[in-house]
Amino acid sequence: MVSKEQMKAAIHAAFDGAVDGGASYTKVYAAEIRQKNYLIFRTTSVANFALGFRPGQTDLVLVPLEEKNGTVTAGTPLTITDANRASVKKRDLQGRFVIKTTDGRTFRLSILPSVTKLLAAAYQLPVEQKAEYEAFTALRDSLLTA
Repeated sequence: MVSKEQMKAAIHAAFDGAVDGGASYTKVYAAEIRQKNYLIFRTTSVANFALGFRPGQTDLVLVPLEEKNGTVTAGTPLTITDANRASVKKRDLQGRFVIKTTDGRTFRLSILPSVTKLLAAAYQLPVEQKAEYEAFTALRDSLLTA
């Protein structure tokens, strides 16, 4: 299994490769967990993202990630600016950070300072990101007051 430091480095490298000037962003790992309940069973799907931001700015860059055997590949980045951000909520009922865009997309992101082995077993990527998480909470709080 890949260590938390190796996974964090792979996530950052994937973000940097997908976003122009990616190295200048602070990046946090985020997961979007969706559950659907049926009469007989429940399905759970997890989408992984790298969320990038620059201190003092309100623009966000959301990059979808695919991970296989420790290799992380980036999808197409989505830039969320003041112009296309419809709303931001600190938490929904499951404690997620919710961003809505003006084109109707909604992202319900779980962002944790550390993803434990137990959560990593539930399809989240194992990372340690305490400093990045602190920077993110400062940005989140500034978006909520804007």
